[in-house]
Amino acid sequence: MPKWIDLNEMDDDLFLDRRNFGGRSVIQEELAEKVSEYYNPSPDENRQSAATAVPDDEEGFVPRKLSLQDDDDFLPGRKRASAYQASEEDFLDVMEPAKKSMTIFFLIDVSKSMKGTKIGSLNSTMEELLPALIGVGEASTDVKIAVMKFSTQVNWVTPEPVKIEDYQYWNRLEPEGLTFMGDAFLELSKKLSRNSFLNSPSLSYAPVIFLLSDGTPNDNWQKGLETLKENKWFQYGLKIALGIGSEVDMDVLRAFTGNDELAVQAKTADQLRELVKLLAVTSSQIGSKSLALVDDSPSMRGSAESRSSAQAKEKVLVEEIRQGTRDILGEAVDLDTVDFDEGW
Repeated sequence: MPKWIDLNEMDDDLFLDRRNFGGRSVIQEELAEKVSEYYNPSPDENRQSAATAVPDDEEGFVPRKLSLQDDDDFLPGRKRASAYQASEEDFLDVMEPAKKSMTIFFLIDVSKSMKGTKIGSLNSTMEELLPALIGVGEASTDVKIAVMKFSTQVNWVTPEPVKIEDYQYWNRLEPEGLTFMGDAFLELSKKLSRNSFLNSPSLSYAPVIFLLSDGTPNDNWQKGLETLKENKWFQYGLKIALGIGSEVDMDVLRAFTGNDELAVQAKTADQLRELVKLLAVTSSQIGSKSLALVDDSPSMRGSAESRSSAQAKEKVLVEEIRQGTRDILGEAVDLDTVDFDEGW
């Protein structure tokens, strides 16, 4: 069975007790030493304290007052004991993996058919999208971006996933070649692994995978997709696709998402801009707020718990896309009745 962890349900006190036991032990030992010195003063201190002895009619030990120097290690702003300071640093190191991460993958068709208005509109849209993705995850989640462009060749624009805050400059894409989508699927499958793009030391949410294309694949895309579907990260990730223009094969995009409602078609430049933002931002928000996948073993496949989480996220995404599409097109406008932009 895979290990799924909801950090929100972890008891903070229990976590601190377990993780910082060494640090607390140091403090306890130092405090015990101070108390021992306090109640068992040295001979010199005994002579010094004799002058402050209590009257004969009062029995008992009169403790001396602790000076500020006695509490140097515990007063704010003062130098702490080196052992305690070291243990605190170790504790901070231990805490780091509690940070979670989620990667959104963009697979972008840059074949020659994208030339002109299509690629220009897409480049402008991506420039506007990057700032909108900042903050889509919770404070404890790093949202990363990985961009692939594919035509006759498959290349990663990002050599590895990059935090969205650090990726705010879009390198404009240029179209060329054919649409080798099957090769793109095979390359993505290689990167969807703890040994590659998902090698973050932190807990990882299942990825969001966004496919954008305007045409029909020129290679054996079915074989590539079959391989990709065997990848467990792909199985439990959110898959969405956007068809651009009138010549796109929407059946291919539906096969990619596995859900007809998660494959949407843009017929105009305005629709392209609004739909890319809707799909990317919404899927990222939903994808980064769920149980975290922390097990990369084959046993994850088929887990009822992991399937349930993936299905729940997909259901929410479908509802959001339905509503968002109506907002973009207008309540009274059916997507099928919108004419394609002939400029494409």
